Amino acid sequence: METVNLTLSEAYTLAREVLSSNGFSAEHADAIARNVTAGERDGCASHGLWRLLGIVETLRKGKVSADARPQIFDQAPAIVKADAGGAFSLVAYEQALPLLISKASACGIAALAINRCVHFSALFADIEPLTDAGLVGYACTPSHAWVAPSGGTRPLFGTNPIAFGWPRKGKPPYIFDMATSAAARCLCGTFTSTPVMFCQPRRALR
Repeated sequence: METVNLTLSEAYTLAREVLSSNGFSAEHADAIARNVTAGERDGCASHGLWRLLGIVETLRKGKVSADARPQIFDQAPAIVKADAGGAFSLVAYEQALPLLISKASACGIAALAINRCVHFSALFADIEPLTDAGLVGYACTPSHAWVAPSGGTRPLFGTNPIAFGWPRKGKPPYIFDMATSAAARCLCGTFTSTPVMFCQPRRALR
């Protein structure tokens, strides 16, 4: 197997070209490319360039919109609601983020719910903008039945991914991202696939 080393800029360009050539709008291609590039940067290969295979496959199967424009709703003093229109969640999250941060700063707490979306990315990517803004953040997603209960043989529970983080004065924020199952499902995928190329990670921990 040939190893190809890419800079982060090259990784982003590759990802964006793959996404654009497979039908994603410029807005979604840019958001997804930045996200998977950040996964490579942070040493999270399961949510890096390898993810492009599943992202494109999801689109080809008609399970996600390639160009939906999100709608953002000011639902209540501390509540933001986003309708992603059946697209991946990243663009909806980015567009709702300023209002979420504003509400959290004004009320001391705020929540964002993104509906009608497909979520594929590591949750630490959703937490980082919040800690960068000086806020404590918590994120979670629903999950399909992948995990059998203790003593069982048939899937019943999800992997229930959760992440949280908080800023630290004079230090990088503390960010924790995990699946509540014994192993994250995404890691199983990377062990059963042949990686095509990876960037040299800039850092492993935040």
